[in-house]
Amino acid sequence: MPPGYVYTYPWHGAPEALQAHLDRLGQPLTYWAADEGHLEMGQGTPKAWRDRGAVFGPEGELRWWRDGEVFRVLLLVDHPIEGLSQVPGEWSTEEQEFDLQNLHEPRVKPSFDRYPNGHHQGRLVARLFRRDGTPMWISPRYLK
Repeated sequence: MPPGYVYTYPWHGAPEALQAHLDRLGQPLTYWAADEGHLEMGQGTPKAWRDRGAVFGPEGELRWWRDGEVFRVLLLVDHPIEGLSQVPGEWSTEEQEFDLQNLHEPRVKPSFDRYPNGHHQGRLVARLFRRDGTPMWISPRYLK
């Protein structure tokens, strides 16, 4: 299994401070961002960096969530990043595919009617991150 690289740290600055990490995720980028009353998905980067969310591309994912007065950042990437300390453990990855919920089913009522790829159903390609052999995270990469 290919190696994976996992980093986490507190984030005190403006969203623009995360741009250098977004450049490491590959293209195209897809995001989701949410707070108590709103979930937004789209291509590129979020218009509003809400209480929690993620931006992902073919080479990695950046997640964030509010933790009191600061935000926490989690980077799940395919290549090492100089200057950051990796979360301890032996990390490996495995590519997986998942069916997406059909947004036109009557029981589904999201605040959007199409996934960022323009379709109401499809498949998500993701990486399963394992730490010392134990599954830890499923990291989205792109929509099929």
